[in-house]
Amino acid sequence: MNIANLSLFRYTEPLFFAFTDKTIMASLQRTWVNLEMLSDDISALEHDVIDTAAHIKLLHSVLEELKIAESFVALETEASFQRSLSGSLFENIFERKRMVGVYIKLVGYVITAWEATNKAKAIISENFDSSADKRLELLQVKAIRAKSQLKTVASAMGKEDYAKFVQTLGLSAKEWQWDTLRARF
Repeated sequence: MNIANLSLFRYTEPLFFAFTDKTIMASLQRTWVNLEMLSDDISALEHDVIDTAAHIKLLHSVLEELKIAESFVALETEASFQRSLSGSLFENIFERKRMVGVYIKLVGYVITAWEATNKAKAIISENFDSSADKRLELLQVKAIRAKSQLKTVASAMGKEDYAKFVQTLGLSAKEWQWDTLRARF
């Protein structure tokens, strides 16, 4: 093996990693921008559209972006993570890297509870047949379990951080408010 080729390989290797770090940071920045736009879209929803299929569709998009962010965040240090959030809407929301994962759980629980509750309501009002009792029971248990898990995670994060979550995602219905969540499940 030629020593000149070996030196060239050693020289280009750090450049490759530096490029990769910049690519990851740029992708993470795009993800923050996408999340900010989704949050703005949720904030722009009319009051009568909150907690409807349109709102939940936006929450599904938020969940997907959070999952993308989590894959990039795993490669970052706490310091580089905080730098990536500088000037972002999420700068005061994601105070630590692990908060991205917490938000993934919370959004997932909200979506699960909302969808199970709506399916149960549809069974009661439209499709009540001989097998409806079992389906209804399963959906109600699923919704209760999701809300219970939401309560557990929300309690662990605290009232202030949970309020940020609710505000950012437009969860203004009474069932998502701190006092209601803490009192019920």
